[in-house]
Amino acid sequence: MGALRAMSRPAGGPPSLRLAARPRPAIRGRMRHIGSLTVCLCLAGSAAGAHPHIFVDTGLTLRFDDQGRLGAVGVVWVYDELSSMLILGDLELDGDADGELTQVERQRLQQEGSTWPEDFDGDLYLSQAGQAIALSGPRDSIVDYRDGRLIETHLRPLATPLAPQPQPVAIKVYDPFYYTFYDLAAAPKMIGRGDCEVRIERADIAAAQKLYADELELLNDEQMLDEGQSPQLGGAFADEVRVTCAAQP
Repeated sequence: MGALRAMSRPAGGPPSLRLAARPRPAIRGRMRHIGSLTVCLCLAGSAAGAHPHIFVDTGLTLRFDDQGRLGAVGVVWVYDELSSMLILGDLELDGDADGELTQVERQRLQQEGSTWPEDFDGDLYLSQAGQAIALSGPRDSIVDYRDGRLIETHLRPLATPLAPQPQPVAIKVYDPFYYTFYDLAAAPKMIGRGDCEVRIERADIAAAQKLYADELELLNDEQMLDEGQSPQLGGAFADEVRVTCAAQP
């Protein structure tokens, strides 16, 4: 949920339950009211190492064009039940707590969740040969609520379609501040090609925690309370998907 996650994202930072510097125009920002509690959580967690507070099951679909080039990535986010409940509560949806939304409530959820703030890049990162691959904003966004969990699907077209050979395309999904954890439930699906190899390189969590601890050692107490000073090392905790396809004739 591009919009959903930004409701809990501080200005200029990633999706997070931390204090928001200004009201967010999207669902993520709706979680700002629990910011003071979150600051306590962040400080309490710093001694034990980095740990996320929002958990999102993530699915990816790679879409290739008729020339065999990667043209877009489909994304599915399924939020954990607690985060879903907090977001709905702040939006004053499902007021009767029956787990069902009315048609009017669903329309409101779709409206709030389909617009991303300008400072949210979607937490999806592609690269090839070490060079970042530009993506467009979200298209065809759908926001839903089922079985106690918020679900968002959207499409991220590449600014320029590219061939995933000879160098593989590397894909990561992460919140730079590691407040949200995106769990890749499975290898990406493929549409348009069946000759691609997918390899998942698992993150070295122990090494990432050490890196995070080393960065925290450089901060004083005042800096720890400053949203912009938090270590932006979420990428170190993220698995990397590497996709290589056969050369087209």
